[in-house]
Amino acid sequence: MFQKREVHFVPGMKPADLWPKVWDWWSRQGFQLTQTAPTSLSGTSFYSRIGLRRELWLVLSEAPNGCNADLALNAQVTDEGLVLGAVSAVVFLPVAVVGGAISYSEYETDARNLMLAFWQYVYSLGAPLGTPPPQVPEVPTPCAGCGSAMLPDWKVCPYCGRARSSPT
Repeated sequence: MFQKREVHFVPGMKPADLWPKVWDWWSRQGFQLTQTAPTSLSGTSFYSRIGLRRELWLVLSEAPNGCNADLALNAQVTDEGLVLGAVSAVVFLPVAVVGGAISYSEYETDARNLMLAFWQYVYSLGAPLGTPPPQVPEVPTPCAGCGSAMLPDWKVCPYCGRARSSPT
């Protein structure tokens, strides 16, 4: 249904050194992970807020003076989401069309925020003084409970249920 893919060069990091850190990061985001090769993984996560199953693929490969990280996020409508969409379409076709557009837009925003948070984390590992390169935009503060990336308008983390901390 939806796929977003990005490949980034990570200076100063070897795939074997980066591997355990990215595994831990994606686990904290709520993904059930499987190692598919020495430095590649796949994972799934159910995004109940909009009835989608999120899928992740990450491959780390050797490059001169660093490594390449190839990341893809995919969304599939779950059986529950499909049934709900079909019932809505029969009863409320215009509402179902608008609801589908909102869900797609919301997933796209979530995927973009997840990817931005991931790239910011990865670049902080290899960059001097822990500063990301200027091409990596700022991302919202992660959940204080589980560390998952949160959309700016979320009051409660959808992964662990903890309320967003008030700014200090």
